[in-house]
Amino acid sequence: MKRRNLLRIAALVLPAFLYGLYRFSVGVLVPAFETTYGINDATAGEVVSASVGMVGLGVISSGYLAQRFGDQKAIVAGFLIFSVPMGIITLGGGLAPFSALFLVAGFGSGLMITPSYGVAASLFPDRKGFAASFVTSFYSFAGFIGPSSASYLLSAYGWHAPFAEFAAVGLAFAAVFIAALGLGGRASAGGALGAFGELLRNRVVLVLSVAAFFADFGFLVYLSWAPKFLVSTFGAVGSVTTIDSIFGIGLGLGGLGTLTGGFLFDRIGGRKSATAAAALPAVMMLGVYLAGSFPVMIAFVILTGILANMFWSLITAMCQVNVPEEKRTAATSVVQTSGFVGAFLGPGIAGVAGGPVAPVLIATSVLPYVVLMAVVLTLYRDPKDLNRGGRPTGR
Repeated sequence: MKRRNLLRIAALVLPAFLYGLYRFSVGVLVPAFETTYGINDATAGEVVSASVGMVGLGVISSGYLAQRFGDQKAIVAGFLIFSVPMGIITLGGGLAPFSALFLVAGFGSGLMITPSYGVAASLFPDRKGFAASFVTSFYSFAGFIGPSSASYLLSAYGWHAPFAEFAAVGLAFAAVFIAALGLGGRASAGGALGAFGELLRNRVVLVLSVAAFFADFGFLVYLSWAPKFLVSTFGAVGSVTTIDSIFGIGLGLGGLGTLTGGFLFDRIGGRKSATAAAALPAVMMLGVYLAGSFPVMIAFVILTGILANMFWSLITAMCQVNVPEEKRTAATSVVQTSGFVGAFLGPGIAGVAGGPVAPVLIATSVLPYVVLMAVVLTLYRDPKDLNRGGRPTGR
């Protein structure tokens, strides 16, 4: 493979890696956030949920921008809108300016996510499962670095240090992305808003949007509240840094699970793969909350990290194979936005319901995966199965 192509492939995963670096650090930042501004779990959960809501706005906006200006320009805009507010946060201030800047950065992170799947599909046109899982795997691999680096920076340099990391990495990634992939990219010849209207009438897109809603609801509750639950439950056995690092290792290994999901998608289809990607993490996550010993908890945390995010690339690939190429990014943004609506609601509802205690976390993170499994099994069929039965694909 030519060096130029390798550079393009490497640049392709930078948006997902940066978003993972940021998102996987949130659970680690929550206790320091509460201490710094003197707030409780419910308030912290509302801020986290609002930031995810802004990510969702960024995702749906990215679909419009990609249709209008092309994928690369939307991604670079996301890099900048994410990085600059993170840098300003390091200058200090109270809860209100921090929250405002944090929300704007969340919007920027949403702009970079969905168009990267469109670029991936264009680079790997015949392997959509691999393309989607390849991008998502680097989101998961960021779990190796995100929680542990945030925990170290907090303890060594104080509250604002992780945000300096986000800003510096984001600006560096933007420069590399532009050098490798440029600011080109094909815009849609049709009306962007018209494309969204058509997609909202697509049955498969609607089914996958429901699936994404429940999946991301449960996943973000786990990301946001599991670290604090683990520290409160096992803090007498392991240090905060150790527990945060174990959590991060599990999430980082999720890249392997995501790649496995893409492999399965290309061979057995989305329905079977997504069913497994719902059932297995539900069981493992239940083990995290009910583990009675530190070693057992470690095993379940690692397994949950490997499996919990497989759904994201699978639902993305399932969406892409059900729409025409020119509507791929817009359709993906609709489905992923629904996921971010679930992610927006999840942490706040869990926080208000009681925060990091086992019954609440089981209800708000395990059960949504069960719903995901039910939706996929009852409402979704792979295009090849629909065509074999002589039924329409829902386009």
